[in-house]
Amino acid sequence: MKLLNFHTIILAIFLLTIFQNGYSQTNDEAIEMLRLVNERRAQEGAQPLRLNTNLNKAAFNHSKDMGDNNYFSHTGLNGSNFSERAIAEGYTGFPQGENIAAGGATVEATFQQWVNSPGHLSNMLNKGHNEMGIGHAAVNGSRYTHYWTQIFGKGDETLSITDHTTTTSMAIYPNPVKDKLHINISNKIQVTTDLNITTITGQIVYKRTIPVNEDIVVNLNHLPQGIYFLTIPNNKALKILKQ
Repeated sequence: MKLLNFHTIILAIFLLTIFQNGYSQTNDEAIEMLRLVNERRAQEGAQPLRLNTNLNKAAFNHSKDMGDNNYFSHTGLNGSNFSERAIAEGYTGFPQGENIAAGGATVEATFQQWVNSPGHLSNMLNKGHNEMGIGHAAVNGSRYTHYWTQIFGKGDETLSITDHTTTTSMAIYPNPVKDKLHINISNKIQVTTDLNITTITGQIVYKRTIPVNEDIVVNLNHLPQGIYFLTIPNNKALKILKQ
């Protein structure tokens, strides 16, 4: 790619399809990037990701290393790849992919560049991922100043999609909802299923085993206004707007 000027967004992608933990929220930039990624995943029926502390460390350290040493590559200065860097930080899941970018000063600008690149977008929407790390390093005097790294992995299965041969349909109403949410799950084989409601950052705020083929009412009046995701195993996430 030809470098046009200092503000050019430089993008690169490396996707490694190898298969499977501490996780937590970190700084505001990581949470904002996670929010944007999960909103886009919801549009495609993909379950939300959560932040993983060790992936955050690996992502930040690689961004900082690129800035400190004035290079831009998926290969670290020491010859490492993203999988090795994640494992070195204590990640016990399976590192699966990495996006990097340089030159963008904000979360929104960098996210939009990844969205506009089919390969990077595919990485963010991959249904095999269930957690992510994000690292942004601003290094004055370096070639691009701002360096970004996303690392995707598959860890604990709480929010993951798994293979299943049965067909499940799910309906919710009303949506938007103020207090009582009606949920109806239909499945010809199962009699119960595990239901989770999560925040946009992946925090579970409601968890229950419920019967299928019945109308279930869940009271959400204790939750603040905002966007939530309803998930059951082997099905896409449904976006809930709490008023």
